[in-house]
This record gives sequence, C-alpha cells and structure tokens, in this order.
Amino acid sequence: MDDLEFPEQSLPEGGEAPAPRVRSRKVFGQLVFLSLVIISAGIGALAGLVFVYSSDLPQVRQLEDYRPGVMTEIYADDGTLIGSFALERRVIVTYDQIPPLLRDAVLSIEDRHFENHWGVDVLRIMRAGITDLLEWRKAQGASTLTQQLSRMFFLTPERSWRRKIQEMLLAIQIERRFTKPQIFTMYGNQVSLGHGNFGFEAAAQFYFGKHLDQLTLPEAALLGGIPRSATLYSPILHPERALQRRNLVLAAMLENGKITPAQYREAKSAPLGLNIQRWDNNTAPYFVEDVRQFLESKYGAEAVHEKGMRVYSTLNVRLQRVAEEALRRGLHEDDKRRGWR
Repeated sequence: MDDLEFPEQSLPEGGEAPAPRVRSRKVFGQLVFLSLVIISAGIGALAGLVFVYSSDLPQVRQLEDYRPGVMTEIYADDGTLIGSFALERRVIVTYDQIPPLLRDAVLSIEDRHFENHWGVDVLRIMRAGITDLLEWRKAQGASTLTQQLSRMFFLTPERSWRRKIQEMLLAIQIERRFTKPQIFTMYGNQVSLGHGNFGFEAAAQFYFGKHLDQLTLPEAALLGGIPRSATLYSPILHPERALQRRNLVLAAMLENGKITPAQYREAKSAPLGLNIQRWDNNTAPYFVEDVRQFLESKYGAEAVHEKGMRVYSTLNVRLQRVAEEALRRGLHEDDKRRGWR
C-alpha cells in the first residue's frame, strides 16, 4: 500500500496559529458588557419610575390615627338593641379578639408568607407572573395583605402599573412603621365583607349571629374567603360559589399545616350554616327615626353615622309591642265599621 501523504498546512503570516479561545473570550466579554448595560438601564428606568410614582404618595403615618367609622346603636330600657345607624356596618376588635383560627384562614388563602415578608412577596410575584404567561391570562393575584391594606386606605381600584408600584411602595412603608399584629388588626377591621359589613366582627354577627370567638372552622374559612371579592363570593348571592371558595380556604389551611386531614374532611362536608341577622330598625321604627333626627340635630350627621355612639333610651320593648298590637286591632275594627273589610 502506498504511503499516504498529507499536504502541508501553511501558517498565517508571522508563523502563528489562530487563537479561537481569544476570539470566544472577546465575544463573551461583549455579551457580558451588553447584559450589564441592559441591566443598568433597567435599574435606572425602575429607579426613575419609583421616584416619579413616590412623589405624590400619601403619608402612611395617617394610619397612626386610624379611627374607622362605626355604628351608632340605640338600646331599649332593658338593653335590647332596637336600632342602628352607619355608613359602614363595623364593630371594632383588637388583635387578641381575632381568633387564631380566623387569622390562619385569612393568611393561608391571602398571604401565607405574611409573617416573613417586608410588604412585598417577590417570589409570589414571580410565580404569579409565570403562571399568567403560561395561561395567557390574569390567573393569579400577588398582592400581600399589606398591599391590600394600602389599597383600601390610599388608592383607587384603578388597574395600572402606576397604581401597582404605588401600592408596593406604600406597603413597604407600612411594614416599616407598624407591627404585623397592628397591620392585621387594621385589615381585619377595614376589609369589606359584603352587604354593607366591614370587618370580621360585623360580618360574623351578620352571617352567623355570632361573635368572632364563637366561630367554627368552616365558618372562619367562609369569612376568610370573602375578601377576594365580597360580591362574587357572597354566601347569600352565590352560595355554591361561596362554598367552593370556603373549601379552597380549608385546602390552603391543610397545606399550610394549620389543620389536620380529619379537620379538613369534617369541615369540608359541613353546610354553609348561615344565620343571617339583618341590621333592621323594625322593633320601633318611628321611635328610632325620631331618636336619629334628635341626635343629628344635636351632634351632627357625621357623629351619628361614623362615631359609634351608644344611646340608651326609655323605650320598653314589651309595652311597645302591646301598644302596636292594640293599634292594629283598633284600625282593623275601624275598617270593619266603615265597611272596608
């Protein structure tokens, strides 16, 4: 077999072979430089937005004087509640009056990292963004409890990047100024829970005829699920949807280790169990209205509807009912004499 001969490879002028590694390093360096430029530009743009959007932010120290509007209540001579007036039905409670069961329900579904974040949950925002992109729709919310609180007090429902950034900035400021129990207490007294009720105590009385410390697990889970949308998850307007939402809260509590599997199964199988207590002034409507007019003339409408006055009257409920029944009988007999019945 003939020997194989390979042609000699000519070297470039200067007698040195090419250096591909040097070229690769040069390209890599250019990419790193370009990336740094893009990142710097992004940080600069973000800093500019933060500066612009923070220039007209309200002062969160206003919350130090938090005095929400509460109901004025009218009582009979035996202490029976016979009427109330309010722009927002609310009963103020302290942090210790909100049972751990309800706190666990709210935080499990709304903000499971509440105790650890500084107002904004970055990981939750990233996870929600990825989910939204994959499903090509707004599938998840990423607002923390503190962000929701900042929206309740200071911002409009407008859906825009400006409002979202301001919401985050306010949440960070709130976290720096207030403790976690203070933040949750303000949320628990301010949140809208449907049908004119604000705060968990007023909602517990309205939906179940109970105080917060009397709530069962399924009842606490139902209340914990309403804040996302008080209309959409109203157990009166949409009972089936409210039931599904309640069970979702129970599942979140189970996942977070707040309840056992046995508690979850038992609570999930429970009915809604509503016991609606409407805020009606029907015991002595004319008397209550006369009291309202007197109070407004003496103290002003704002005091009557927002300052939470307690008015103890001389009305006797038993005698009031006897008088009303006697009046009905008398009117009925008069109608018969006139031939109208």
